Amino acid sequence: MNNENNKTRRDFLGNILRTGSLAAAGGLIGIGLSRDACGLGMQNQPDRTTVSPIDPKLILYREISETIFTGMTEARALTVDSSGILYIAGDQTIKVIEPGGAVNETHALTVTPRCLAPAEKELYIGTRDRIVVADKNGSVQSTWPSPGEHSLITGIAVDEEHVYIADAGERVVWCYDQKGKFIRRIGDKDLERDIPGFVVPSPYFDLAMGYDGLLWIANPGRHQIEAYTVKGDREFAWGKFGNRLEDFTACCNPMNFAILPDGGFVTCEKGIVRIKAYDAAGKLRGLVAGPEQLMEGELSSSKIPKQSKRSRFDVAANISGHVYVLDRDRSVVRIFGIKI
Repeated sequence: MNNENNKTRRDFLGNILRTGSLAAAGGLIGIGLSRDACGLGMQNQPDRTTVSPIDPKLILYREISETIFTGMTEARALTVDSSGILYIAGDQTIKVIEPGGAVNETHALTVTPRCLAPAEKELYIGTRDRIVVADKNGSVQSTWPSPGEHSLITGIAVDEEHVYIADAGERVVWCYDQKGKFIRRIGDKDLERDIPGFVVPSPYFDLAMGYDGLLWIANPGRHQIEAYTVKGDREFAWGKFGNRLEDFTACCNPMNFAILPDGGFVTCEKGIVRIKAYDAAGKLRGLVAGPEQLMEGELSSSKIPKQSKRSRFDVAANISGHVYVLDRDRSVVRIFGIKI
């Protein structure tokens, strides 16, 4: 196993504290880590950072639709297909929501979905260590065996021929054909091919197919998003650890991301209440939403379920560039569009 993955988040924070402060000096944003944010204990301590006020000029999006209340105890993931239909996974259900916001269908499952990806005729649903294939009516067609001994499936992406599975337990991306035949592993450390290997200190490991045909994969322990060909060649990477607004902080970020129609990205970070927007080269454009937008009104902290201890988000984007933000603590979806 990669020695970098053997490092605990306690080790990571210790290295940071020995090399410098986490407070941004003179920047637009200040960050203070809670003890639990890097896995240091305090069971009742919220897993979030504190963020100083953000310049309103950096907020590039506005909320364009009413909040969608999922009715789930624990909503875990969302995705949107090419026709604008939204799928939300949580509890033991998949909810299908029309572009106008109406709940179209609710598919009951006998397993807990952790992630999902729609194909032309099927839904690929990730449980803890298996892929469940269902038709668009929610009827289960097949269940694939666990890909690895320590598998923890955290993300799925599809193209016309393949299914790509982000496995935080095995710290690799598996490539299968759409019938479940194994094709290859992607991302194993290979310095001769300029592949550094995935560092995944926590169970957040995301991926998405780009409009450019590349498979984009978060490398959270390296604070990067990397691009791979479908054959597993690493083409490009962007992102770095730091205290500036454009950087990724804490032990392992970004936790989730989505790709915009112009090739840009939206990202969310573990423990930080903000959604950022980047261009296709990884240059910060601004924010989709900050703490004031994401925590306002009836979604204030008083509405957080008692069992919730963290600030956790998932994001998706449709072909119009609208950004869907799943607040997992409140089990609601917010929809944002670019300001005109």
